[in-house]
Amino acid sequence: MVNSRVEQIIGVELPRVMGPAARYEVNVAGARVNGEITDLKQVRASGDRVARDGSPVLDRVEVTMADVVVDRNAKRVLSLRAAEAYVRVLPSDVAAFLDAKPGLENVTVALLPPYEMTVEAQLAVAGFTLPRFARTKVRGRLVVSDGNLIMEIADLRLAGYPTGTIPAIVLEKLINPLVDLSALPAPSQVTSVQVTPDAVLLTASGSQTVTPITRH
Repeated sequence: MVNSRVEQIIGVELPRVMGPAARYEVNVAGARVNGEITDLKQVRASGDRVARDGSPVLDRVEVTMADVVVDRNAKRVLSLRAAEAYVRVLPSDVAAFLDAKPGLENVTVALLPPYEMTVEAQLAVAGFTLPRFARTKVRGRLVVSDGNLIMEIADLRLAGYPTGTIPAIVLEKLINPLVDLSALPAPSQVTSVQVTPDAVLLTASGSQTVTPITRH
């Protein structure tokens, strides 16, 4: 009974902590009740199609949280000690995320295992979209930097012709970071990245002392 009630409380909190999603599931273990406060040894939460500010939609998120404290009366998660996360991001969602950035239009993304990605787009300058024959094509490596997922550009071409270093630097600043998980529970930081033909797979971890969780 206690576990079921706590799972409901955490399920209500997840959209505020992690972002709205198509679906969330929660499972708890090791519950210890102390008045209206419940200490949980472990919480496993998963979400599908999680929408977050400043990030592509996360197709799948699985988070394992340790030493979670819940106020059942207030129906709030008060704190947690640590979190480990697995995240799956689809290339179509990366394309939609980049397409929303100023200066990029009609973006397409292709994944090149094990670590690379290509981005093709039309550039828009001062509100004017360059013609399709002048599409930009970028190839780069997906890496972890300061806890975020970023793209390090290895090759940048405009209308099929290579460009210099300065345009690549400008474009890197425009598109990065691709994924920032710092506002997930703990907060979490990306620790590893793997590229498959169909998705970018991330792992993230974080720790937090007894401090109220930052709301999304």
